[in-house]
Amino acid sequence: MKSGALILLSIFLLSTISAVEFQGKTDFQQGETFLARISGNFFEPISENDIIFLRGHTRISIVPFVEKIDNDFYIYGQLLNKQPGNYSLVIENAKILEFGQIIEKDLERNFTINENFSDFSIEPGFISTDGSFDVEVQNLKDSEIILSYKIVNESEISEEPEDGGFFDFGSLFGSESSGETGENEIKIKTGETKKINFDKNTFDSFAVQKILFSTENTNYEFPVFITSDKDERDENISGNKLRFEPSELNISLGLNSKINRTVYLFNLNSVDLENIELSFSDELKPYILLPAKNISKINENSSEKIEITFFSGSTEAMISGQIKAKTSDDFYDYISVSLDFIKNYQPVNQTGDSSTPSCFELNGTICKSNEKCENANTKVSKDGICCLSSCSVVSGSSYGKIIGWTIVIIAVGFVLWFYFFKYRKVRNPVDLLKVARRR
Repeated sequence: MKSGALILLSIFLLSTISAVEFQGKTDFQQGETFLARISGNFFEPISENDIIFLRGHTRISIVPFVEKIDNDFYIYGQLLNKQPGNYSLVIENAKILEFGQIIEKDLERNFTINENFSDFSIEPGFISTDGSFDVEVQNLKDSEIILSYKIVNESEISEEPEDGGFFDFGSLFGSESSGETGENEIKIKTGETKKINFDKNTFDSFAVQKILFSTENTNYEFPVFITSDKDERDENISGNKLRFEPSELNISLGLNSKINRTVYLFNLNSVDLENIELSFSDELKPYILLPAKNISKINENSSEKIEITFFSGSTEAMISGQIKAKTSDDFYDYISVSLDFIKNYQPVNQTGDSSTPSCFELNGTICKSNEKCENANTKVSKDGICCLSSCSVVSGSSYGKIIGWTIVIIAVGFVLWFYFFKYRKVRNPVDLLKVARRR
């Protein structure tokens, strides 16, 4: 009886589990910026074309913006000129994975617009970028407002309440957090829109952080996700300390199987790098095995070969995340990883390091420690930094001085040897006339 009851309870609990979770507030002021975050095991990504807004059962004009940030989907839209009432956000024909099956259905989230008026609106409602960015804030009141804003790390945001997992904005501003960068204030006249610029270096990379905008009556939590500038890294390869090759892994494998991949971590600096920490996203934890979590040392212009094992689960799924390498000086690089678990998958011959050729295959040369590559024409190879032009000796290098002094010492030694062992052994000839005169 007990075992049967447990089985029935387990089936009931599993049937109540939803593959999708909505997060965000459900009660908005008039004119406020709508924001929601959606977590789920989506088989296909959400797009703007999949999203509609309804008042009751009537479709209304709210332009949605959606983007995937750190494995969640963020949606925002402007609620200007929308009257108080009951509304809903609908994602049409969403394809999600539930218990290994692809389910297609509409996802709906209800929200309300209350009688109060928002002090301001935000455009855009979130940001995902590899550079600095601007945020436009519009004053919706009929009088001047004082807008405060500050930056708080994601881990410092207060926990979400139990009524559906929505943000408690008020508690965020009421708490003191050691991670804040400090609060700033600006004045915005009635009807005015002000643009606030934020430097990307203010934020951590590959982690969702929040800018908290606040006035007397309105709070808004602005998600920020900063990625690396890959183009800049490629154009200025000598200025980077670490680099992964390849920079991304897209792996398909069958259920309950494993596969090995080889990657290389390059030290592109002119000095040795020590104590390099390897880490990976939480999403990858059940599916990845690294040989070690730390690399003690990588010599200058050298690389470390890393063998990675990936495991698949027992159900079809698509998993994404990052593998990151970081030094104690906060220099880092990452690999973007996408895993696709497919039932009855027929593997193709895939090699883990085929994308990284050797310097010989590139028709290049590995320059010596006292040499540099002409015109900085380099490319990463399995062997190290490969020079595609020619190597030349660096003038004034310590290596050149050693060679010069070695030549001088050899020359002086030869002169001394010649004097003592050759010249001194040859005696002066005897002058017989001088001998006869003395007698």
